[in-house]
Amino acid sequence: MRRIAPILALVALAAFVGCQQAQAATISAVPETQPFGPNDWIVIHVKISGYNGGPLLWTARHPDNSTAGGVLDQVKPDGTVTQEIVRDAFDNYFGRWTMTYDYDKTNQTINFTVSPIVLTVSTDKTTYYEPDVMQVNITTSYYNPVASRAEFFRLNFIDPDGNVITDIPTIEIRAAQPSIIYDFHMGGIANYHPPGAYKLRVKYYNTVREVPFLVGRYREFMSITSSTDRDHYIVGDPVKLDMLFTHVSQSEGTLKITDPAGNVTTRQFQVFSVRTPLVLTGLTQVPGNYSYTIQYGGTTDSGSFSVVPNPHPVPNITFQIFPDKLYYRPGEIMHVKAYASQAAAGSVDLWAVDPHGVEYPRTAIPVTSTDAILLHKIGSNYTTGRWEIYADYGGIVRAAPFYVQGPPVSEAEVLSPVQYSMPSFASEFGSSTPLSSPTGIAVGPDNNVYVVDSGDGQVKKFDPAGRLLLSWGTVGSGDGQLLHPGGIAVGDRYVYVADTGNARIEMFDKQGRFIYSWGSYGSGLGLFHTPVGLVKESSGKLLVADSGLGTVQVFNSQYQYSGEIRSPRTEGLGFAGLGGIASGPGGNFYATSTDDKVLEFSSIGRFENFVGSGGTEDGRFDGPAGIAADSMGDFYVADAGNHRIQKFDRYGNFLLSWGGAGTGPGRFGEPSGLAIDSLGNIYVTDKENNDIQKFSLYGSHNRIIVPDRITERVAGWSQGELHRNDFLLALKFMAGQRVINTGGTAPAAQPRVPAWLKHVAAWWEEGRIDDRSFYSDIQFLISNGMLSL
Repeated sequence: MRRIAPILALVALAAFVGCQQAQAATISAVPETQPFGPNDWIVIHVKISGYNGGPLLWTARHPDNSTAGGVLDQVKPDGTVTQEIVRDAFDNYFGRWTMTYDYDKTNQTINFTVSPIVLTVSTDKTTYYEPDVMQVNITTSYYNPVASRAEFFRLNFIDPDGNVITDIPTIEIRAAQPSIIYDFHMGGIANYHPPGAYKLRVKYYNTVREVPFLVGRYREFMSITSSTDRDHYIVGDPVKLDMLFTHVSQSEGTLKITDPAGNVTTRQFQVFSVRTPLVLTGLTQVPGNYSYTIQYGGTTDSGSFSVVPNPHPVPNITFQIFPDKLYYRPGEIMHVKAYASQAAAGSVDLWAVDPHGVEYPRTAIPVTSTDAILLHKIGSNYTTGRWEIYADYGGIVRAAPFYVQGPPVSEAEVLSPVQYSMPSFASEFGSSTPLSSPTGIAVGPDNNVYVVDSGDGQVKKFDPAGRLLLSWGTVGSGDGQLLHPGGIAVGDRYVYVADTGNARIEMFDKQGRFIYSWGSYGSGLGLFHTPVGLVKESSGKLLVADSGLGTVQVFNSQYQYSGEIRSPRTEGLGFAGLGGIASGPGGNFYATSTDDKVLEFSSIGRFENFVGSGGTEDGRFDGPAGIAADSMGDFYVADAGNHRIQKFDRYGNFLLSWGGAGTGPGRFGEPSGLAIDSLGNIYVTDKENNDIQKFSLYGSHNRIIVPDRITERVAGWSQGELHRNDFLLALKFMAGQRVINTGGTAPAAQPRVPAWLKHVAAWWEEGRIDDRSFYSDIQFLISNGMLSL
C-alpha cells in the first residue's frame, strides 16, 4: 500500500497540469472595417476565450513606427471588448498599423491599414499677369457632403523667398465635394509684389501640396494706342474711339471721361480683338474740352477732344424711339416707332451698332409725320449679342438696345401663307343669354366654354355652339360668391376663378359646386392685390397674374405658394402691372402688361422677350388685356383700346389683326378675354358690348390676304430701308397667292428690277395708285420680260 500512494499522487499531478493547459486563454481581434478611412476612428472587436478576469494590455505601432499603448479594463465577463482609438486625419497616421494584445501570458498581433488622403492641386496655367484669374482645381479622395461639418482646404501663397504672403489672408474652402474649382484674381499678387517664382500651398488636414507658378507684369510689355475719329465734335455728336492693343489680355477694360466741369463718367467696355472700336453717345452735351483715360491690362492711355456749340441748334423737342420687341433673329425686320413732339426734319437717320461698338451704315428714311414706323433689317451677318439701334432726328440722337439670337429666318417661313390666314366670324354668344361685362374666358378639355361675367358675379358655362349649360355664383364675399371676377382657368376636374374684388382664388367643380378658396388682400406670400389672370398648367401648377402687385404667383398642385415672377431686370424694361396670361405649347407663357407690352417667360419663369409698345400701328397696343396661344405657338392679343385682335408668331413678329370699333360681327367695343379650343376656334369676350364672338381660324370661309408684313417689304424697298431681295420676296408671295402670274417661269439667276419701279412702289405706298393698278403694272413688267423674280 505504501508503494501505491506515490503513484496516485503523480497521476493526480499530471491530470492537474493537463487541465491547466486545456484552460489557457486565446485572443482574437477583428478590425470593424478594412481599410479605415482617412478620418475614421480605429474600432477593433476583441474576444478572449478562457477569460478569467483582469485587464487586457494593448500596444499600437503607427505607420511612422511611433507607438502607443494602454489597458482595456472594460472587458465583459464573456471576454469581449470593443476598443476605440479616437483619431482624425490631422494625425497623418496613414498606412499600415500593428496592434498587439496581451493577456495572461497570451498575446495576439493583427495588422490593418488607414487610407491616406489623396490631395491633388493644379492650376490652369503656369504664368500669370495682373488682370488674370488663376483657376485652382482641388481634388481629394475624402470629403464630407454635409458642408457645415466639412473640413477646410486652406490656401496660402508663398513668395520667391519662401515666405507666406501675409497681405493675402488664408483662403478657406469647405471640402464638401470631391472636386472644387476656385478663381483667384491675380491682381492682389501682381500689383503689390515683384515678378518671380511663387507657389500656391494647399493644406487639407495636415496633408500639404504646393504648386509653383510665375508672376509677370503686362505693363512691362503691354501698350495701348487710341484715337478719336475727330478732334472737334458738335454738341450731341457721338464720339468714335478706336483702340489698338498689343494683345488681348482680358475681356474687359475701363474708360474714364472727364467733361469740362471736371465730372468723370466711367464705362466698362468689352475687348474682343486687338482693335476695339467704341461708339460713345450721350457724352458731348456741354461745349468745352474733354479728356479720357483707358485702363486695360495693367496699363493706361489717354487722349482728349473738344466739343463746340451746334451752329444749327438742336430743336428743344421730345424725340423717342421704341423697337417692336427685344430679341430678333437674323433676317427679321425691326419696326422702330419714332415719335417727336413736333416736326424738326424731313428724315430720320437710322443705324445699328454691334456688340463690339462697330457702327453699321446709316440709312436716311423720309418721314412726313411726327409719328412714324421705321424699318431696319437684321442682317444675316449680325452676330449674336447685345446691339443698339440709333436714330438721329434733326440732330437729336436716341438709342435703344436689342439682342440678336436664334436661327436665321428662312424664305419658306416668310412665304408660308397659313400664318396669314384671316379668321372668319362664326357665331355670337350672348344674344339669348344676357351677359354683364364678361372678362375672362377659358375652354375646357371637352371644348366647353367657361366665362366669368364680372358685372353679375357669375360663371357661365356654354357648349361650343353657344348654348348655356350652367351658371353659378352671386355677388358677394362668401364661399362661392364673386366680386368683379377677372380671370378663369379650367383643369381636368376643377374650374378656377380669379375673384378680383375679394383678392382671392376660388375653386369649383364643373357642376358649379364650391370646393375651396385661398388668398386675401396683402403683399405677403400667397396674398393678392388684384388677381386678374389665371393659367392652369398640365403639370398641375396654377399661375396667377396680379395687376396690383405686378407679379405672377405660382401655386403647386396642392395649391400651396411655390414662388413668384417679378418684373424682369432687363435694361429699359419693367412692368407696373399685369393683365391676361396664357401658356404656349412649348411650356413658355405670355402676360400682357399695363405699359402696353406682351412679356414672354420660359416655363421656369426666366424672362425671354417683350413685344410691342404703346400705339395704334401693327404690333403696338393700347391697353392689351386677354391673351391666348394656339397649338402652333402663335399668340393672339385682345388689344382693348384699339378695338382689335392681333396675331403674332412664336418669335413675337406681328402677322395680322382684325376688328375695329363697333357692335356688329367682327367688331369690338372693349375686347377683354381670349381663348382657343382644340379645333383652333377663337373666342373673344367683349366687356363693353356684353357678348362673346367665336371666330374660325380654319375653314372654307377663311381668306388669305396679302398681309401688311408682305406689303411693307415693297414700301421699305421704295424708301431705301430694305434691300431689293425683300421686294422680290414680296412679289414671290403675291405670285404664290395668284395675285400676279409669273407664267410658270423658273427663278432667274440674276433677277431684273428696273430702277424706276421704286417710284411706282412709292406711289402705291402713298396711295396714289390702288392695289389693282400696282398688281397690273407688276404683271405687265413680268409678262414682257422687264421684271424677273
